Amino acid sequence: MKKIISLLLTAVICLTLGGCAFGGRKTALVISGAEVDTEIYNYYLDLVEQRPRDYGLTDKSGSGDRRDKAVELCRKYVAFNTVFEERGLSLTNSEKLEIADNVNNFWSMSAEHYKDIGVSRVTLNKIFTEQAYEDTLFEADFDKGMDDAEAESAVKAFFYSNYTAFRNICEYFTASDGSKVSEQDKQNITNKFSEIAASSGSSYDDFTNTCAAAGYTASGTVILKKDSGGYPEGFFLKVYTMAPGTVGIFTYDDCIFCIRKENLSDLGEEVYYNYRSTCIRNMYEESWQEAVENYLSGFTVDEVKIK
Repeated sequence: MKKIISLLLTAVICLTLGGCAFGGRKTALVISGAEVDTEIYNYYLDLVEQRPRDYGLTDKSGSGDRRDKAVELCRKYVAFNTVFEERGLSLTNSEKLEIADNVNNFWSMSAEHYKDIGVSRVTLNKIFTEQAYEDTLFEADFDKGMDDAEAESAVKAFFYSNYTAFRNICEYFTASDGSKVSEQDKQNITNKFSEIAASSGSSYDDFTNTCAAAGYTASGTVILKKDSGGYPEGFFLKVYTMAPGTVGIFTYDDCIFCIRKENLSDLGEEVYYNYRSTCIRNMYEESWQEAVENYLSGFTVDEVKIK
């Protein structure tokens, strides 16, 4: 019986990977007995060539290093497909629909590029499906579910410690040609922002209305994660330590912000649920990388047929 199950599992994996004799495509690699076709390999090689720094390489890395990295990504692809099947996991209908939507979007935007590198729409669907398998494996390993009160409390604590919310207006101390404004103009802008802060009431409607009266359109509520880019250094901590409902001025060399601190807990549970998966990923990223290495340890590159 075990042999029959093993044969059936191998057949499923071969269909998923796109290799094996009945696949009709040229085999690029053989990884732990599973054949990976050239389309899968071409997809990963293209990723590495487009963004080598994302994969630990440099723009000057040689073609051999890039091929090796693509082979390693194919090994990961085989590992996740195999482990997903072995553990009897499955995707939900909504996850399958999301994969289909993503494939449609990517294909509509980049079909010619994928055709040029020898990657079909069918292969793109396999790639996106494997990525969903990876997410599902992570959740199976580390998301204990919202019914586990202790675990859920830890996730919420992480969210409220690592995210903050605010509305704002911002103005740069530069002229239309990119040059810096005069010190007098800079002082005028600063005075105007100080007046807005002083005139703003306690509600966000008061803040947005005061901004509008001064000729500015306040942003919607911004949810900012600690260490996120796009803002000056130390910006998160300044906002995080403000009392909810208060308005403050942050002045930097090239710009000025008028900030109204929002209370995350007042924004509703839906905001937390939107960030819950990201929080769990951040909390367990190191443990996840250890799990990935453990998964990969069982898969070896038997044969490389591409040049």
